[in-house]
Amino acid sequence: MIRLLNAESHQLPDEVELKRQQGCPYVIISHVWQAIEMTFEDMPHLERMSAQIGGSKFSSASKVIGACNTVLQHYKGSISHLWLDTICIDKKNLTEFSTAINSMWQWYKQAEACFVYLEDFPSPNAPTLTQSKWFTRGWTLQELVAPKNVIFFDKDWNMKGNKESLRQPLTSRTKISMDYLLHKQALSRASISQRMSWFAGRLTTVPEDTAYCLLGLFGVNMPLLYGEGKERAFRRLQEEVMRYSDDHSLFAWKSAVPQHLGSGLLAESPESFLETGDYVHKPSRQNNRPFQLTNKGISIDLYLQQYQGLYIASIDCLHGQNHYLGIFLECKLEETQQYSRVRTNEMCKVVGSARGQLRSIFVKSVDDI
Repeated sequence: MIRLLNAESHQLPDEVELKRQQGCPYVIISHVWQAIEMTFEDMPHLERMSAQIGGSKFSSASKVIGACNTVLQHYKGSISHLWLDTICIDKKNLTEFSTAINSMWQWYKQAEACFVYLEDFPSPNAPTLTQSKWFTRGWTLQELVAPKNVIFFDKDWNMKGNKESLRQPLTSRTKISMDYLLHKQALSRASISQRMSWFAGRLTTVPEDTAYCLLGLFGVNMPLLYGEGKERAFRRLQEEVMRYSDDHSLFAWKSAVPQHLGSGLLAESPESFLETGDYVHKPSRQNNRPFQLTNKGISIDLYLQQYQGLYIASIDCLHGQNHYLGIFLECKLEETQQYSRVRTNEMCKVVGSARGQLRSIFVKSVDDI
C-alpha cells in the first residue's frame, strides 16, 4: 500500500488511516537526493528540523515543507496528499521497501501529477532547466515517463512548465520521442533497445539500482538483492524481460571494448545500448520459435553465415530500411551447437535477402561453458 503525507498536517498515517488513504488523489514529488535527507523516522521532528537553520537536515526538511505548500497552493486544497520517496517508505522494513520499488512505476502512473523539484536550477551549473542534474539520475527516468502530468519547479518552487509546454527541450535532452513522453503512443511500441538507450548515461548511487530502477519501464518485477552487484542485477533484469518479450533488440548492444574470450547474448550494462535509440524489432515470419534461457545458455534460432572463421548472426532487428543487424559469434562446441558472442564492440548490417541459414543454437558466455 502507498503511504501518503498529509500536506496540511505534515503527518504520515497510522495503520487505520493508511487503509483509508488507498484511492485518495495524490501528487508525487520527484527530486535528486541530497547527501543527508529526511527519513521516515525523522518525520515526527519535521517542524523542529525545518526551523534549525544550518542543521544537517534543514535543507531536506525545508524541501518537504515546500512540497506540501506547493501542492496545497497549486490545487487550492482539492488535493492534500503527497508521496515523497525519502520519507514515505519505512526502509527498515525490507518487505515494504521491496514492495515499494516494484510498485513505484504504478504509483507514479496513478498520481494526479508528478512535481519535479529542481534544487540546482537556476544556478551556474544549471543555467537552463534541462541542465539540471535531475536529468542525469537513474530513478528520474521513470519519474519523467510514467506520469501523464509532470510539472517542473525551480529551486524556489516557482512553476516553470510541464511535459507538454516543455516537450521540445525535454525530447532534445532525453532523446525520448514526444509520443512516448506525452503518452500518445503505448510504451510497449518502443523496442527494448530504444528504452535501454534512454537510460544510458544516467547514474545511480547504489550499483544494483541501475537494474532496479528500470523494472517499471519494462513492465517486470523481481526480488531486490542488494550486494549482488550491478552486472548480475542487470543480467537478471534482462532475463526477466526475456520471459515476456520476444524482441531481438535486447541483443543489439555494443560493449565499449571487445570481449575476446566470448560473451553471452546479454549486455553487462545499459551503457552498451547508448547508440541503439533507433533500432526496431522486426519479427520474422520464418523465425517464430521462442527463445529462452536454459542451462546451456540462451536457446535461440538465428540466421547464420560464415565470415573469417566466425559467424555473423542476423537478429530480427532493423537499423535502416531492410537492413538487419548482425552480431559476431564463434562456435565453441560444434557437436552441441554451443556459441559465444565475440567482437562485442561491433555490429554489422545484413541485407534482408542475404541473411544466411536459419539454425537452432545455444549462446553462452565462454566462462560458463
